[in-house]
Amino acid sequence: MADSTHTTSVAIGGSALVFFAFDIGFQVDLDAAEPLVREATRRKVLRARRPAPVWFDFSPPPLRLMVEGDPVPVDGRETEASVELLIYDFGAALLTYRMPLPDELSALPKLGAALYEHAGLDADARKRVALVLDAIRPAVERPKLSEAVDDYAVFAITSWGGGPPARVLEDHRAVLAQAIEGECIGLAAEQIARTTEATMSYAENDLAIIDWNAAVLFDAEPDDVVSVLQHANMELLELRVLDQELDAILDHADETLATLTGSRFWPVFASSAMLRRFASVQTDAAVMFEGVNNAIKLLGNQYLARLYRVTADRLDLPAWQSSVQRKLDATESLYQKMSDSTSTKRLEGLEWVIIVLIAISIALPFTPWYH
Repeated sequence: MADSTHTTSVAIGGSALVFFAFDIGFQVDLDAAEPLVREATRRKVLRARRPAPVWFDFSPPPLRLMVEGDPVPVDGRETEASVELLIYDFGAALLTYRMPLPDELSALPKLGAALYEHAGLDADARKRVALVLDAIRPAVERPKLSEAVDDYAVFAITSWGGGPPARVLEDHRAVLAQAIEGECIGLAAEQIARTTEATMSYAENDLAIIDWNAAVLFDAEPDDVVSVLQHANMELLELRVLDQELDAILDHADETLATLTGSRFWPVFASSAMLRRFASVQTDAAVMFEGVNNAIKLLGNQYLARLYRVTADRLDLPAWQSSVQRKLDATESLYQKMSDSTSTKRLEGLEWVIIVLIAISIALPFTPWYH
């Protein structure tokens, strides 16, 4: 490895992008939402600039808005007043703030530290999403702006000195790792290696360094890679929200089963209503899970598909998906137990009714008023 403490100044140009992903409801009717906002355009199918047959297709395309507001100051510079907002049909919204990069690569760690959990950006993002949610509320099923938020920074370097991106990485690996981690202190060699190990290049003049908190892109046209990163972060947010909702269901599993099994009376009305509510929540969770996972199509073994898998690994998406799937299976098992318990109690009730009717039919001929 080249010396990671290389101090030669490298001039850079480009933009810092900051994503904020929110959950705004269960589902959004995008066709109904579009007339409710001005200057709304659907994002078309994105054909990447790579010469290989690359497909990055939304199904259905999200609604793309430009939300106006006041610039937010960050580290001596300001974000652009207009912020891009993507609204997905499964109830997710993702804002993208944009601001200029510093002139020198050595200044990236300071900017990364300033962007890390920036309270001003978080508050402004929540405010803008709330305004849009109010505008499209009639088109949103069960509208609610969740407390959960997922943020991510991308340093999109479109021009740079120092030679090919691979050489810049080797010469300035420590600085790039600090920027990604949002740290101004010197990092250990092991941490630097871990932070910068997930890299991908399509050509000699581009490079993507991806980690859980941020990414650095050396790319004159980074829009296709940015779109992959946007979707991955939105998917992470929705999986987190879904995981929390499933936790809430399972946390009350004992109480629900106790209520069903402890009932001494005819269980039809109360248990049926409880089962319907549980089945509704379970179905909603399954629909949301499928919607998130099937929102985009990355077909074949092309560059963006591989990039998405690398991004998913760094964001730990497979672990979140496994956790959600495991909890969906647990809720299915719980529902089956609840249904079996209700059926058993209903059969027991019917047996007692039959016994009572037989007893009445036996005793009735011996009554004086029978004839």
